[in-house]
Amino acid sequence: MIRTVGGWIAGLLALHGVVAGVYVATVGVDHRTVELDRAFFASDDEVTVLVAGGSHARNAIAAESLGGMSIAVAGELPLKTRFRLPWLLDRSERPIGAVVLELDSVSVSGWKADVFDPEYVWGRYVPFIELGMLRGAPLDYAGKWGKAWLVPYAGEWNNLMFWGAGLRAFQDEAGLDRFKGQPPAWMRKSGEVVAKAHFEGHHPADPAMIWGFHELVRELRARQVRVVVVRFPVQASYREAAASYGATPDILDEVLAPVLEPGVVDALDFSDLYDGRPDAFYDGDHIGGKARRHFTRVLADELEALGIATR
Repeated sequence: MIRTVGGWIAGLLALHGVVAGVYVATVGVDHRTVELDRAFFASDDEVTVLVAGGSHARNAIAAESLGGMSIAVAGELPLKTRFRLPWLLDRSERPIGAVVLELDSVSVSGWKADVFDPEYVWGRYVPFIELGMLRGAPLDYAGKWGKAWLVPYAGEWNNLMFWGAGLRAFQDEAGLDRFKGQPPAWMRKSGEVVAKAHFEGHHPADPAMIWGFHELVRELRARQVRVVVVRFPVQASYREAAASYGATPDILDEVLAPVLEPGVVDALDFSDLYDGRPDAFYDGDHIGGKARRHFTRVLADELEALGIATR
C-alpha cells in the first residue's frame, strides 16, 4: 500500500510539473507584459520618452511618434508599475530621458487594487509577502505568492483560453486595431457604465495605490529620471459619474502635491480635452481612432514646452 500511495504521489507531482511547465511556456511567455519587457531589453539605445501605466496610456499614446517606446499594458495600476518599472531599470543599462506616468481617478481607486492575475507574471516584479504586510492581508498575499511560484496554473483556465484565442493581454496590442474604429452600439459602454464599474463599492482613494504611486515617483527621481504625470482624456459623463462616487479631481490634486517639482516632476491634465467629441472615444474612458494620433501630437507639443525632446 505504501508503494501504491508513493506511486500516486509521484504521478501527481509529475502531472503537476507538466501542467505548470505548459502554463509557464504559454501564459508565462506570451503575456503582453513579458513581450514588452523583451522589447525593452532588446536594445541599449536611449529611450527619450518611456510611457508607463495602464490602458489609458497604452491606448492614447503612439510612443514611437515621440521618439520613445511604451511599456504600458492593460490593467497595470500603480501598485504594479511601482515594482515593474524599477525591475526593468535595474536589469538594463538603457538611458531614460523622461517617463510618462498615468494618473487618473481609477488609478487610485480600490478597483482591482488587489488583483494581480496571472500571479506568475506579476510575481516576477511584485514582492507579494512584503505587499501583503503593507496591505494588512499577509495570508491573502501569501496565497498569491504560492499561486505564482508553486501552482501557477491554479484558477487560470480563463487566461489559458484568452491565450489560445489571442485575446485580452495576449493579443498583439502594438497596432491597437481594436481601438481604430468605433465598436458596434451593443458593445459600446457609456461613461456612466464604466465609472460605475470602476468606483461603485470601491474606495476612491486606496492608500496602497497612492503609496505605490508616490514610491515610484520618488524612486525615479532618485535615479535622476524626469517624470511627467498625465491625466488622460475621458468622457465628461465618466468624470461626472466618478465624482458622484467620491472620485473627485481634488483627490488627484492631493496625490500629486507631495511629489510635484517643476522641471523634475511635472503634471499635465488632459481629462477634458475631448469634451463634446464623442467620436474621439472608443468607450467611456478610452480614446481611439484619429484621436490617438491627435492626442500624441498634443502631448508632444506639451513635452517639448517642458524641455523634453520628442523627435
